[in-house]
Amino acid sequence: MVKIEVSDYIKNHPSYTYALDVVNGNSQAGEYIVKECQKFLNDLHDENCKYFYDEDDLKLMDDFLQLVKMADGHRVGMSAYDSLAPFQWYFLANTMGWKLKSNPNKRRYQKSVLLIARKNGKTFLVGLIFILLLLMEPEFSEFYSVAPDKQLSTIVKQEMGKLISVSPDIADAFDVLASQIRCKPTKNSMTPLANSDGRLDGRKATVFVADEVK
Repeated sequence: MVKIEVSDYIKNHPSYTYALDVVNGNSQAGEYIVKECQKFLNDLHDENCKYFYDEDDLKLMDDFLQLVKMADGHRVGMSAYDSLAPFQWYFLANTMGWKLKSNPNKRRYQKSVLLIARKNGKTFLVGLIFILLLLMEPEFSEFYSVAPDKQLSTIVKQEMGKLISVSPDIADAFDVLASQIRCKPTKNSMTPLANSDGRLDGRKATVFVADEVK
């Protein structure tokens, strides 16, 4: 492996320090999380890796997350940037920052699986990712949340709506409607569906999240 030097910005980022802590045994994590963190660090330093980490996108996410306010919980009113737990930073930065060297418009990870205990911020994290992608993906992209019933699939949209409504610096960029959320600058939209009456058949989904998957 031909090693390359990683920028200080990435080295000081919460996602990098979390991966380093996990690999060094300073943060408790399962076997597969340790392996994934090791791969993350290896690929960052590997010049021959067919993927590259988009530092500009990372900086864009960091700047934006300082504008997003927490809607509830014990950190209500604080920025999302200051509220994310280390593992949340890692999931966010790892899934969204990698791109293909031969095609920089294509993300490395097309599918991500989040296995997490209840009441650990899953809906918040997914909602935050959707808000970011509404702004970062190409114009007219379509986003969906899918679940066994409409009430369950709407939870992510509700979380997004709360975050947008308490964040005046970003609120004007979005329309929060009864049926969906639209991003004005990109004309992208997020719509909750139900497996029973609103399947993805015939829809051009750029991104979708599926809950209660068996």
